Amino acid sequence: MNVSTRQIQYRRSSVLIMITMVALIHSFTAAYATEHSVENQLSLAQTLCDNPNHLPDQLKNHQTTQRDIVVRGSTIGIEKRFSTTDHSIKLETIEAIGRPRRIIMTTETVSDKTLLPNTRLTLGDECELIQALKITYRDKTALYIETLSDSLEPLPHKEWLNPPLPTSKGKHDGLKVAMIDSGVNYNLPEISNALALDSNNKLIGFDFWDNDDTPYDANPARSLFYVQRHGTRTASLLLKEAPGIALVPYRYPRPDMSRMTQLVEHAASHSVRIIGMPLGSNRYQDWLAFSDAAAAHPNILFVVSAGNNGRNIDDHPVYPASLEHKNILVVTSSDDYIRPAERTNHGKISVDYLLPAESIVATDYSGEQTLVSGSSYAVSRMTALASRLLASNPEMPIEELKSMIAALSVKANTSRYVSTGYLGDPLADAAALRSHIDNSYRPTISSSDITLRVNLVALDTRWSTDRIERAITELNSIYKVCGIGVTTMPLIRVSGASYISNLSPGNALTLHRHLQPLLVPEAATIYLANDTDMQVQFDAEAFGIANTEHRPWMRNSVWVSEVTKNVSIAIAHELTHVLDNNGQHSQLANNLMRDQTDAGNTQLTTEQCSSAITSATTNGLLTDDTP
Repeated sequence: MNVSTRQIQYRRSSVLIMITMVALIHSFTAAYATEHSVENQLSLAQTLCDNPNHLPDQLKNHQTTQRDIVVRGSTIGIEKRFSTTDHSIKLETIEAIGRPRRIIMTTETVSDKTLLPNTRLTLGDECELIQALKITYRDKTALYIETLSDSLEPLPHKEWLNPPLPTSKGKHDGLKVAMIDSGVNYNLPEISNALALDSNNKLIGFDFWDNDDTPYDANPARSLFYVQRHGTRTASLLLKEAPGIALVPYRYPRPDMSRMTQLVEHAASHSVRIIGMPLGSNRYQDWLAFSDAAAAHPNILFVVSAGNNGRNIDDHPVYPASLEHKNILVVTSSDDYIRPAERTNHGKISVDYLLPAESIVATDYSGEQTLVSGSSYAVSRMTALASRLLASNPEMPIEELKSMIAALSVKANTSRYVSTGYLGDPLADAAALRSHIDNSYRPTISSSDITLRVNLVALDTRWSTDRIERAITELNSIYKVCGIGVTTMPLIRVSGASYISNLSPGNALTLHRHLQPLLVPEAATIYLANDTDMQVQFDAEAFGIANTEHRPWMRNSVWVSEVTKNVSIAIAHELTHVLDNNGQHSQLANNLMRDQTDAGNTQLTTEQCSSAITSATTNGLLTDDTP
């Protein structure tokens, strides 16, 4: 069996055949509707499925073109296109070893030279109908996708592409903040209630993709049958961290990026001062209109994504991030070591800030809570921060706003990744931290010749004084074998925003700044926390000198989650890592430094004690009062 010059072996168990039919016609006639009904399309798809090596008669008199289908440098199949003057059929034959065969047939019609996909049928390896989808239009606007039953009748659920706008929803007050993305699901209450309205109760946002007033979350760039949803997630995170704003959602003009001029002018005419842009591309030409518009409106701050290609955009630009405008802030997502997160872009010239934006909770298009990661969500967090700061003085110049943001950041050895620094806690300005000394706690005074001084910070009210005192007593009992005695400082209790009670580098930075006047220097600090927000999660974790090069504010600290079992052993284990300044574990039975702490693991060897004392004394953590 020949297909052009190639021979392809078709096997039901190992070959995937995708057939996409595109029927191009000049008008919607009754004859077309009958000939190209869903039933007839299904019949044709099943004919092709039953005998994929034989083309039906209606395909034989077409002009044929052919190309290889290449994915990641490998040819995985052949695409053949059959064309006449009024319609075209694309046939894709793809080999995918180890996967069942699929037949996919999509029909499209033409209205005023615009392709409008109508139906999509998917058949299984026995040529049975697996899925049937149909799109309903109003004029040329796709309203929704229906799933059809086995008998090709519409099922109740509709997947909306352009639903009507909600009535009597939104707000007139609050700082207007725009987000340019794939739109938003404005039928979700948390979105609809925050939408910015004008004096006529009309939505201020706009869809510059379809040029209409329904900026609904839908990116059909791949296909209307493969719609991607992104904007609801980024907008929901913005609203979560800046709940007082009025959201102005824009659907970006992918079909014609020159419309970015109109988009920016639209935002400016409605007094929008901050615009989040979690999007970008590699083509400079796509962003010429935006570049001119941004330059024309220096009083608008554009917060832009660095992208998620895992590359240095100083050398390999991404736009609009690589544009040089003073009113653009470029952000990327950081990991727990204050480096660009996996796959995210960086650039010590082109990118301004690292922000923690990995495994952040946002609301999905469906309304469900989901974890999101990447530089798009760094945009949401920075946009929220800028919005809160600007809300205190809406007339603030952009340069002053940027200076306020910079004051919240630290360099943290990030100069090879970004130009300005690490903004570890984008919520720090709203954390509202308060601290006080808990006078019910009785500090421990060591009588040993070798003394370890410890600051105690409780971030969760479930850490009772009795529980803390018991843990310190047991800690002294464990360290007695090494001749180390623990002296504790007064117990500091911290309250404020709930997130701050969890371990993360950014939260630790905010606490460090708040507690610095209260903490005794040259002492280890034990944080009694609620939980951890680290990407790799442990109930308790140690931070010595060796693992805090990029996060010095965490140096010589131990964090213990409230759910930790065997608290005193966990503290002793992690504190020994700090004293010895390494993460080594022991395989000895009942040893404190086994990789899993357990009730019976309390022993330390002479060598372990000696190493910890030597290292900690050198690093100033131990006071040796031996005569």
